Amino acid sequence: MMLSHNNIKHYNLNGYVTPSWKLPLEKLDLLRENIDIIINDNPNIRPEQLVCPHIKGGSMGELQNKNYNYFLKLAHTKEIIDMISQVLGENIILWGGQIFSKPAYNGMKVPMHQDSHYWPITPMSTCSVWIAADKATKLNGCLSVIPGSHRDKLYKHEINDNKTALNAGINEKKLEDKKKDYIILKPGQMSLHDANLVHGSEKNNSKNRRAGIVFRYMSSDSTFNRKVKDHKQNDGHEVNYSTRPIWLIKGNLGKNIIVKNI
Repeated sequence: MMLSHNNIKHYNLNGYVTPSWKLPLEKLDLLRENIDIIINDNPNIRPEQLVCPHIKGGSMGELQNKNYNYFLKLAHTKEIIDMISQVLGENIILWGGQIFSKPAYNGMKVPMHQDSHYWPITPMSTCSVWIAADKATKLNGCLSVIPGSHRDKLYKHEINDNKTALNAGINEKKLEDKKKDYIILKPGQMSLHDANLVHGSEKNNSKNRRAGIVFRYMSSDSTFNRKVKDHKQNDGHEVNYSTRPIWLIKGNLGKNIIVKNI
């Protein structure tokens, strides 16, 4: 078992976990190389907003990603899927992903938020795997979370006027009395988190880039709503759920899932 009993207990209690398994060095080198390629090929897109690098053209055809097959293969990594299965069960769908690369000194802030606010999935049986390509520290804007908040309420999200990597977030005054954990990762390490977990990250105020990729998985027993209209968010990136390709990674396809593979 990839996740220990204590790992699963921690995930259920806190909404996140950092497994002991990490990418082998050769796979880490490939991740860095392919992140560099896609950033260099898309100078007009903020490197925090490279949506769906595993799909040819990205979310809505806006992405130059000749190496999309690499990212799709990475999302199928056996060890990662084994961990996801321990959290979500045996029927697993890959439905999204994003590169979050914060350049030195000007990497964008991600406001505190719950992923479930954005996603067309019912019930919200999803898990995100955040893989660090570079070291992630408090200084360069690592993920911060409010442990246990996935078991709490769904918070109201307000549109941000400031330039951040998401168009809406939770008013941080509502979170002032909440404890924060900082997920500090070495290159190749990863964290798993629940869609209802309140999380975000600060700007990169260091000389070191903080790059990583997140893959989004869901149980195929949930419904992926294809009727949500394509739209452009206030932060600048476009979202397409109506025709987005999703993949059955493991197990059986639920009756409410429409797969549109490329």
